[in-house]
Amino acid sequence: MNPEMTPKERMGAFLTGKPVDRIPVVPLILNHAARVTGATISEHATDGEVMGRAHIAAYRRYGQDLITLFSDTCITGEALGSELFFPPDDVPRMKTPAVVDPSDLDRLPKVDVRDAGRLGVYFDAVRICVDELGDEVFVSCCIPAPFSTAASLRGTATLARDLYKNPGLAEALLEKSLEIGNDTAEAIVEAGGIPVLVDPVASGSVLSRAMFERFALPYIRRAFEKIVALGSVPILHICGRTANIVDLMAVSGAVALSIDEISVAKAAELTGGAVCIMGNVRPAETLLGGTPEDVLAEASQCMAEGADNTGGFILASGCEVPIDAPAENIDALINAARKRAE
Repeated sequence: MNPEMTPKERMGAFLTGKPVDRIPVVPLILNHAARVTGATISEHATDGEVMGRAHIAAYRRYGQDLITLFSDTCITGEALGSELFFPPDDVPRMKTPAVVDPSDLDRLPKVDVRDAGRLGVYFDAVRICVDELGDEVFVSCCIPAPFSTAASLRGTATLARDLYKNPGLAEALLEKSLEIGNDTAEAIVEAGGIPVLVDPVASGSVLSRAMFERFALPYIRRAFEKIVALGSVPILHICGRTANIVDLMAVSGAVALSIDEISVAKAAELTGGAVCIMGNVRPAETLLGGTPEDVLAEASQCMAEGADNTGGFILASGCEVPIDAPAENIDALINAARKRAE
């Protein structure tokens, strides 16, 4: 094993079953990257140059094993007509969904993702990061999975009612959402990045197991078919509660599952070693509110629980690293993997 692997070498070897010098570590540094350069969250969400330079700076500061570009789960819905509110220094939020009335579905546009809403921000940021860091580290970019995009087109509560009262409408929204997601994945790959599916609205905190199996899982599978056809790696992140669906996540086509409110040990048990588990240091309680010693202790427990998972293990934050997480806590998460290798 090469003790001086670059992050790209380490992740490449890990994902192809080859020996690595240590456990890969991927804190989900998303909007927090703006804090490294002093940009506002709004600037990060709306300017590809700002986003790209922020993530380059964050990588130079922390040295994580994968760059993870992302702004918000409404970006695909916005590209199709949903109206957002942009706080000056926080993530964009839903203001008016595009499909208030079912008849609005027929008015959703056919868009070119390369020139739709803020999606170009992602593609520009991927290219900037790849151009500067592509020899050192893989650059990923998160895409809202179909169910989460559908929620940003209809509103989460309204979509949840549609599943029971108007499933045909829900399925039509999911088809439209799959289409824009697949087009976005293609553009990310063209820019040199790895598309990662994120589906926070489909978590067990929102959907029952039966509803996940009917309305989320089939579309995740189809999205992964597209990602694999593009020659990329299928990775799935679902935050919130996943104990009731993690076994279904494992048969989605993903090679790695990024988990949140479930222990690494339980996730490994329920998935039977079928996939790599990514997790699971708590973002708010530990990365934001804890000390470096707290982070090290929790990360060490995660690594101990994930060490025997036959599908592999990546040390990660359970969900997005909080925007204002102390830098020393992120350092502690990354250093935990290095300490274990010593």
